[in-house]
This record gives sequence, C-alpha cells and structure tokens, in this order.
Amino acid sequence: MAGTWIEVDLDAVVGNYQEIIKHLSPEAKCMAVVKADAYGLGAVEVARALARAGCEAFAVTRVEEGLILREHGIEGLILVLGPTTQEDWSAAIAARLQLTLSELSSIVELNKVCSALESENSPLVQVHLKVETGMGRTGFQFSELEALSYVLEKAPHLQVAGVYTHFARAARRDRVYTLRQYERFISFTTRLGELGIHPTWKHVCNSAAFLDYSEWHHDFVRIGTLLIGHYPGQGFKGKLKLSDPWVAKSRIVHLRKVPKGTYVGYQSIYRTKAETQLAVIPVGYADGFGLEPRFTPQGWIDFLKIVIKNLAALFGFFLGLERVELKGKTVRVAGKIGMQLTVIDVGMQDCALGDEVRIPLRRTVANPRIPRRYRQDGQMFSEWVIKEGVLPFSQNILYEINIRERNEGSG
Repeated sequence: MAGTWIEVDLDAVVGNYQEIIKHLSPEAKCMAVVKADAYGLGAVEVARALARAGCEAFAVTRVEEGLILREHGIEGLILVLGPTTQEDWSAAIAARLQLTLSELSSIVELNKVCSALESENSPLVQVHLKVETGMGRTGFQFSELEALSYVLEKAPHLQVAGVYTHFARAARRDRVYTLRQYERFISFTTRLGELGIHPTWKHVCNSAAFLDYSEWHHDFVRIGTLLIGHYPGQGFKGKLKLSDPWVAKSRIVHLRKVPKGTYVGYQSIYRTKAETQLAVIPVGYADGFGLEPRFTPQGWIDFLKIVIKNLAALFGFFLGLERVELKGKTVRVAGKIGMQLTVIDVGMQDCALGDEVRIPLRRTVANPRIPRRYRQDGQMFSEWVIKEGVLPFSQNILYEINIRERNEGSG
C-alpha cells in the first residue's frame, strides 16, 4: 500500500485542543475522546501530542484501546466508556484504566475480581457510573438508585470516581430534549448524594453540548469531533477556529493517452468524450474510498440531497466523493471505483507517474492498514509495526501501531 497514505498534522490537533480549552469553564478540563483509533488519525500519536500539550484525561470505548495507550506511555486518566466484561477486568485493573459501570451485576462481579487479586495489594478500581437519561443505550435508571447504593456499599474495592450521561440530540440542537436529559441527570446525582455516594467528578458534555451549554461543563467535557477538526453539525460552524489535520493521498501508478470514445471500468459505464489521459491510482473500496456512512435523513432537505445524488449516479454524474484533486485541479473518477485500483480522467493536463493525488477519504471508514505519516513541528515521521491480534474496530484486519521515528530534514 506504498502508493496510498494519510498525512496527519498533529500541530492542527494540538491547535484544536488549545482552541477548545480557551472556551472551557474555569473548573473544567478537556477529556480527549480518542476512541476508534482517534477517529482514524491514530490514537497513540494523537494522545501523545495532546499529552505534551497538557491534556491529562482520555476516553476510549473499549478496554483494548485503553491498553494500547498505556503500552505506549500514555499516563493520566483513561476512561473506558463502553460496557466491559469479566474477561477484560484483570488487564484493565493492572493498567489503571477507569471503567464505566451501567448495570448492577457488573458491580458485584467486578468487586469479586478485585477481591481475588487481594494478594496484589487489594487493588482499588476507580469507576464511573453511567446514567440513562434519554440516549436509550446503556446506563442506570433512576428507579435503580436504592439498589445501586446498596450494591456499591457492599463493593469496598470500587471507588466511584465519576458519574456521567450522554446527550442524544445535542448535535441537532434540540434544547428541549437535551434540557430534559440534563434535569434527569441532576435529579439522579442529587439523590445519589442523599444516599451517601459522592463521585469526585461529573461530566455530561460532548462536543455539541460543550459549545451550547457552558454552564454544564462541570469537571470534564468529553471532546472528540472538535479535536479532529469537525463541527458536530452545520449550525455550529464558526464557533471555534478549527483546523482539519487529515489529508489522504495516493500516487499515479499508471498513465496513458486514450482516444475519444474509450470505455472505462466495470460495466463500461464511463466513456471518454475526447482524447484524454487516464491515470490509475492504487486505492479503492477496500481502503474506504467511495464508501459513506449510512445516515438517516434529518428532514426533507437531507432526503432530497440523497435522492438527487442517487439519480445523478444513475445517469453517470457522480456527486461528492467521486472526485479527486491533482495539482490543485479537481478531476473525475472514470467509471466505477475498484476494489484496490481506481481510474481517473485527468484530461490533457501535464502530469506523470508518481504525481500525488488528494483523495476525499472519510476518516471513519479509512482502512487502518493505510500508513499514517505524521507532521509536527515541521517534521514528518512514520514507521509501522504490525501487531498480532485484532482490535474490534479494525473489522478483522491486523491493527497497525505507529511507532514514532523522526526523519530529520524530511519535513
């Protein structure tokens, strides 16, 4: 895959972090969400850069992700947001990961595991209680509070470090629903205190809520989308000065002139309208090129956009991701995107084998095996080591861990 790579500007990530903390409430800190390999940027390098910039707290979805951060020197608070199982707990405890609890049985079983490790200084595990307020996913209900209090009292190896919830409609700016969720959270934590449980930290804000509800910042805000240079929705644009750290690139590996009327690709759906040059780039569906997440239309305008895009494709006009950039000019994909090779129609512009092509590759669907090249302080560095074992988010492909090696003078 040497002909395709992704460049990640760590200075841009740090700049986004610094812009975020400017807008934090005085008592709050930023918890950097680096789940799913930092949304494709590379969790290890992103966390390292943020740690150097002063970030002291990180969040992931799965224990495996937290272990990778610890193995690569990330200290401080690492919170696992998702549910965990007994198979994960010993490793998580050893790595000092903080775990989310969202069901009563987990409290009992986790305390038993800690008790069994008593020969190892009887570890005290810091946990966060997830409150279900309207997301409909995981979390304790208000009706479970008395039972929760009782079970926690019988779990001396667990320390309640935090309590939090997650907003379902903050990105849609549904203030009525979001306020209802927040009020449920406050009712829960108030009753929790009456029952004698006093978490050290409270945190409710994701990227969208952070921007709209500064009075709810509490002890932490959990930020992922903003760190990678994206706004959580169109209505938030301009609220912060963000930089996109992500550029996907490929190189021309084959180039030839063809006459007018040349058919290209599967099903011959593309035909050249004049003499032109066809270039091949080594990227395709297997790398995530041309793939898009399936979004539910948010109203009639979104629905019409989807319909128009599909109608245009039916008649051979591809809108959106099926265009790339060569030497500052936009060029079309010629026909269908292939599995690992794609043809582009570059016209008669001056180009050659090895020329770089910018690809509109979505970071959340980009194949994690594509090499990441990192830029920081004017230098580029990248070295890849394949780690045996499959992480859940890698979808049955080997996860590659980036080990930094600075290449002096290469930036």
